Amino acid sequence: MATKTIDIPDLTGQTWLITGATSGVGLETARSASDRGARVVLAVRDTGRGHQVADSLPGPSRVVELDLASLGSVRRAAAELRGGEAEPIDVLVNNAGAITPRLRETADGVEMLLGVNVLGPFLFTNLVLPGVRRRVVIVGSNAHKAATFDLDDPHFRRRRWTPAAAYAQSKLGDMLWGLALDQRLRDGRAEAAVAGVDVQLTHPGWAATGITNASGNAVVDTMITRVCSVFAQPASQAALTTMFAATRPLPPCSYTGPDGLRNLRGMPTLIGRSAEASDPEIAERLWQFAEAETAGA
Repeated sequence: MATKTIDIPDLTGQTWLITGATSGVGLETARSASDRGARVVLAVRDTGRGHQVADSLPGPSRVVELDLASLGSVRRAAAELRGGEAEPIDVLVNNAGAITPRLRETADGVEMLLGVNVLGPFLFTNLVLPGVRRRVVIVGSNAHKAATFDLDDPHFRRRRWTPAAAYAQSKLGDMLWGLALDQRLRDGRAEAAVAGVDVQLTHPGWAATGITNASGNAVVDTMITRVCSVFAQPASQAALTTMFAATRPLPPCSYTGPDGLRNLRGMPTLIGRSAEASDPEIAERLWQFAEAETAGA
């Protein structure tokens, strides 16, 4: 499929902090921001790969080690970014995410997808938020529409775990903590935040990236990759929704995704979300849960 584009403003003088920027949508977001003049901070688990990406970018960049499966790593990364001569962050893009073929736990003993996709980004954002001066972008997924967040058993310790169920719940969690953060920014409860900072949610559609290779079976993963290469949009196209969410003047906590069939591919536009993802009371309960889960890390 031919990649289209959108008008992206000049980003000279801005600093963008992007998680998971060594491949897929995160890498294409970093390239796009750098191409338009932004200084890019790559918050990544694989710092070797991170430095390779940094060297390939046309503009200035920095690499920070961040493993979202370890809340200790999250705290160290945030301390590095906020310590010493800390630079302001114009845009924080929470892009990193994971899917696994079997039930696993993080270093902190929480279900892996909940930890990497929700709790790690939640804590990281709260810790660096005082340095953010314009926008927080959270890369979600329309998979959230298939989920109900089970606050009684969020780690799947009593109910049956499947990759699809855990991933959908984690993406609903992203929608909910984003909504709760937006509420706090607007009503002044996020006391350390710079006035005017907002939250935007985005869905990249069906993107041809490595996250689809999660079955644990090499043959199956190869077949999935081949199908994706035909029907999914390339990562550079999928990243347009992130760039749209990061650069456009949008209502607070808008949800951006592709405009094509079932929002799987196409050009960025505002799209709808599930009723649960729009519920401020559920969002507040999710926030309280996430605070408790990350408080002692």
